[in-house]
Amino acid sequence: MPKQQVRVTFQPSGRTIVVLPHTTALEVAAQAGLTIQTPCGGSGTCGKCRVQFTSGACEPTASDGEQLSDDEIAAGWRLACQTSICEDCVIHVPESSLFASQHQILTETTGEKGE
Repeated sequence: MPKQQVRVTFQPSGRTIVVLPHTTALEVAAQAGLTIQTPCGGSGTCGKCRVQFTSGACEPTASDGEQLSDDEIAAGWRLACQTSICEDCVIHVPESSLFASQHQILTETTGEKGE
């Protein structure tokens, strides 16, 4: 019998991916091409990877309870590195949780040396 799969949609990107249950939201986001911040290495101690489940949120983890307020948890906020996907869901990934590259890609140059 094949294992059940769940559908995860990320907003605002609109990317949808089908995965096995019990995969962390962080892993699913990476599979969908989204790089979420994890300065703590995914140990659930920094709170930088917070995402909001707008539908299909699983029960909060102990780390969620330590990093998020009761109101945030009630509104569907979870730590992507600690929360496993348990059913079809929609996850809003705020800009503040995405990894921002420090590199700039130059598309043209003036040919002058900088000081």
